[in-house]
Amino acid sequence: MNIKKYIVYATLVATMIVGAGSMALAEDSNTSSPSSYPKPMIIDINSSGKILLRGTITAVGTSSLTVKSWGGNWIINILTDTKIVPGDTISQFTVGDFVGVHGQVKEGVDWTVDATYIRDWSVRQEIQETKKEIKELKKSVDAKNWQGTASNINTTNNSFTLMIDEVAYTVSLASGARIVNRNYNDISLASITTGHTVRVWGPATDTTITAYVVRDISIP
Repeated sequence: MNIKKYIVYATLVATMIVGAGSMALAEDSNTSSPSSYPKPMIIDINSSGKILLRGTITAVGTSSLTVKSWGGNWIINILTDTKIVPGDTISQFTVGDFVGVHGQVKEGVDWTVDATYIRDWSVRQEIQETKKEIKELKKSVDAKNWQGTASNINTTNNSFTLMIDEVAYTVSLASGARIVNRNYNDISLASITTGHTVRVWGPATDTTITAYVVRDISIP
């Protein structure tokens, strides 16, 4: 990006987002509540080319995102040291997700950012909703938490074995049971692998647990 073009561009951006920088930083923090989602589009670039951008994903590549924000579509490069939250891989992103990006505007390439940090606000909202649903589910059933090591995963019978203190429990999924990973993203029973540490919530009869919530904390 040449100097003249950068100055014109920076002036335009500054005009659009007077005071947006401090507001955006506050809204991208972990203290924001789900009720404040979705956020408006924002772009804030300082004199060193550091950028805070928020917008909607229009395409997902193998190592980049295309995000629509002020000025059009931006290419967001995901590097090996880019921090992604609330998950930790590019696989969590889908077209239509609303994201916040911190990074460095790439010199010599139009509308491109090397990202240092990406927050998927859509996934974060889904996680908060899942936690709320699980909390309500736990209130409706008199049960307890169990934690052990999983094995013998049977997707046909919706069951698996949970080893707790050298005792093998048979875990059967209740109708409508929720299965999530460590970050409360929904997963399938088939995602649980032998040897994973799993937390189960539900009542037990002898060594049989009827699971209403299964959380595989070995899956990030």
